[in-house]
Amino acid sequence: MRPFRAICGLVLAVILLLVANQAQAQDVVPSSAAANDAEAASLLQQARDLEAAGSTSRAVSTYREIVKKYPVSKSAAAAQFRVAQLLEESGNLSRAFDAYKGFVEGYPRAPEFDQAANSQLAIADDFMKRKRYERAEEMYRALLGSAPYAKFASAAQFKLGQSLESRGEYEQAVAAYQVVLDRYGSSDYADDALYQIGYVQLTEAKSRSQDLSAAIDAKNTFEEFLMEYPNSEKAAQARDNLDRMSGRESSDLFTIAQFYDRNSNYRAAVIYYADLVRRQPDSENAKVANERIEEIRAEVGEDELRSGPERAETGERAAMRRRLQNQVETSALSNYAGPPVDDVKPPEELPAPKPQLRTSADDIQPLRPDANLPPVEPDLPVE
Repeated sequence: MRPFRAICGLVLAVILLLVANQAQAQDVVPSSAAANDAEAASLLQQARDLEAAGSTSRAVSTYREIVKKYPVSKSAAAAQFRVAQLLEESGNLSRAFDAYKGFVEGYPRAPEFDQAANSQLAIADDFMKRKRYERAEEMYRALLGSAPYAKFASAAQFKLGQSLESRGEYEQAVAAYQVVLDRYGSSDYADDALYQIGYVQLTEAKSRSQDLSAAIDAKNTFEEFLMEYPNSEKAAQARDNLDRMSGRESSDLFTIAQFYDRNSNYRAAVIYYADLVRRQPDSENAKVANERIEEIRAEVGEDELRSGPERAETGERAAMRRRLQNQVETSALSNYAGPPVDDVKPPEELPAPKPQLRTSADDIQPLRPDANLPPVEPDLPVE
């Protein structure tokens, strides 16, 4: 019995010890947290006194000391926010933005959260105005990373697209504007984002002479814009852009048709003249195209203009003809900046093809000169 009683007494002593330690820990933690809050509050007051005395640099150092030593104290958020404000007031906007970023990410429930975020947005806008687009882009991305669904997020996302567009990063700019439509479709920036997508595509179309896909995309986007936002303040500009694009399309088709007409390729000329009439029936070029179609029909006849099998030609020559035709059509565009190709024509004759290797057992022997005889083995040598 004695060993049993001893064991029970030892267990009881251990339990009492653990309970006492736990109670002591519970007493220590609150008192420690309270002490930290008190020390942080004391430092906060010191920093404010230094600031009031005009010692801004020392005040900033003291505010930072609070954040470093007591990051979870009640005074830390106020200290971090004040550091950002003082940096902004001193004109050090880049460091101020980073300080606001630390506040927004570290203290998202602080009452100054919206004020800090709006200050960040204003600083990023300032960098945009000063054409420091790369730094502005970094700031807008940081804002969106900190709070992608905050009140300011749609503005930050739209302005991110503007910073990318200003740097000539058109593909990324379109993607950024598209996020405005997908994520913030009910915001005030949605119509502006859709218009800017069309404008970026139009800008690309002007700079790319060998690819009309951007022009087609721009036309489709502006038409979608007018359907979605007919009363937008940018609707008139969208219509003007479409009118100018239509005029350019008419001019390009007419130029291509004239090229084929001058080179006596009347079937191709009629195809492009007819396409122009179909696309722009009321244009001046369409009237001229209609007249020229009738003249060509009278000169060469309907049979010459009918689609039919092309004359026999080798695959290599056909491929070359197609390549040259593509060059001709590209060179006829109004914004073509390459070398002239008006005089380029496919050669009537191409070099003789290289001899083919013999690839089967049936053709390993040469044919005899006396024609039409099947190949036979040569006579065996006679000794």
